[in-house]
Amino acid sequence: MQHPLIWLPAIMFLLLVFSLLNQQNPYGLEIVNKYKKLLYVMPLTLFFLLSRSLITYFIKGFLLANVIILVFSLLIFIFHLPLGSGSPSNPTVFKLHITQNFFMALAAVIWLTQAFSYKGIKRYSYAFLVSIAIYNVFFMVEGRTGYAALIVAFITWIFLSLPPRQKFMAIISILVLGYILIIVPNKASDQVKIGIEEIKRCMIANNKNSNASCYSSMGLRTVFISRSLQLIKQSPLFGQGAGSFFYSIPTEGYSINNPHNEYLIQTTQSGLVGLTLFLSWILCLFYVIWQQTSIIRNLFIALLSSYVVSNFFNSFILDFSEGHLFIILTAILASYSWPVQDLKK
Repeated sequence: MQHPLIWLPAIMFLLLVFSLLNQQNPYGLEIVNKYKKLLYVMPLTLFFLLSRSLITYFIKGFLLANVIILVFSLLIFIFHLPLGSGSPSNPTVFKLHITQNFFMALAAVIWLTQAFSYKGIKRYSYAFLVSIAIYNVFFMVEGRTGYAALIVAFITWIFLSLPPRQKFMAIISILVLGYILIIVPNKASDQVKIGIEEIKRCMIANNKNSNASCYSSMGLRTVFISRSLQLIKQSPLFGQGAGSFFYSIPTEGYSINNPHNEYLIQTTQSGLVGLTLFLSWILCLFYVIWQQTSIIRNLFIALLSSYVVSNFFNSFILDFSEGHLFIILTAILASYSWPVQDLKK
């Protein structure tokens, strides 16, 4: 328990548990139950310490799952096959489109590292997977968070990993792709434009019709920021307790206790103390990553950077799939940096 990657999330969880003693929020127990995953870092770290090969198996399993998702998503998109809840306009296979796009972005950057690690047929195979994954994220499946995650991960990895000449070529390729996204009608540019319009419409709405004007993906996120800041001002140091965030639009039958921003929900519930613990956890992750070999370091910095950016748009530690993946990645890093003398005891 001496490793900060283990005890920092444990303290974050304990703050939420203790808040139940003096705060009577209806959703408090539900939120605490969702955040109990913060306690899984320790057993998972021990699990990965049993054998380094378990880490390899996990990564291979994650990538294989994304290949399967990619194949089924393409089948829905191209052949209009009725598979699951996906549709040709949004061929989502796994959970929600936000989750699928985010996971596909992470898989794409891992495949990118593999493409540069091999030669011959393997390099071209991984390059093909990267290309299809990029197409899936930007042009097939909805989910603006996936766009941001993919861009951040790729730019970060390219900046850290490639020599100057290859870096220059990669930047040119990114600029060309960006130009295509701007001038050619496509799902990605349409989603970004819609998101901007939703924010504008919500911000200029008056009090009488603000609920209706803000009842959209980015409109609601705009309202969530305002509501969170109100709660934070009321109790800035220790927060309002677990489950304190709540917003509803009775006319639409809509209610939610998640501001879709991990930084806001941490501050709302546990105050600046909780936010400091969370940011310290992230900084410790970056520190541990920086101590690893260049291949591991560059990949994990890209993956963690995606999480850092995506948490501005979603509460990815709170969410089930994204949160558990983050805990597993934390455990992998904790196992890499576990003191040798502790293993010998």
